[in-house]
Amino acid sequence: MTGTSMLSTESFELSPEAYAKVRPEWRARAIGLRQTRRVQLGPMVSLEFENADTLHYQAQEMLYVERVTDPVAAAAEIAVYERLLPTPTTLTATLFVEIDDPGRIRAELERLDGLHESVRLEVEGLACRARDIPPPDEGPTKRTVSVHFLGFDLTPEVLSALRQGFPARLVIDHPEYPVDVDLDPALVQALVRDTGSTEV
Repeated sequence: MTGTSMLSTESFELSPEAYAKVRPEWRARAIGLRQTRRVQLGPMVSLEFENADTLHYQAQEMLYVERVTDPVAAAAEIAVYERLLPTPTTLTATLFVEIDDPGRIRAELERLDGLHESVRLEVEGLACRARDIPPPDEGPTKRTVSVHFLGFDLTPEVLSALRQGFPARLVIDHPEYPVDVDLDPALVQALVRDTGSTEV
């Protein structure tokens, strides 16, 4: 797995046979990493902050499952994930709406319509509202689905507060699903590192 801020094609294993040998190890590492970056937001929603390692694993799994072995085709697929990388002023995350009862999925998603637009990161009284990152060639959607990619554009003030170690929390202000959860200080430090800062 990579710790860089880019997803270089050369860092991926395009041989399904070769990747199959290291896949259990990669999976175990990815599960452990994602657990430390996961925030449970009430009973039905969770959010996982992404970085180069989490996205590298997702892209590698996609290449393996889809049996993509051509370097040109692989580069195109990897680019889909590369656009989700955090930047010096943006954090990225995957939002999951988890509904156990298959018969209730449609009704619950309709009830929670707009939830993905109701998430914000708060630090020291400052807030950054999440924006939807739609799939390539699609525009942002108003409709809530089971999985959304989100971006948090950090103002200089919010980034400074994060670097100083002020408490941070995630808030959902949807009328049907109000939640606020404090972030673990270790996760906050990891998010600062995701921006490329060396101040923590």
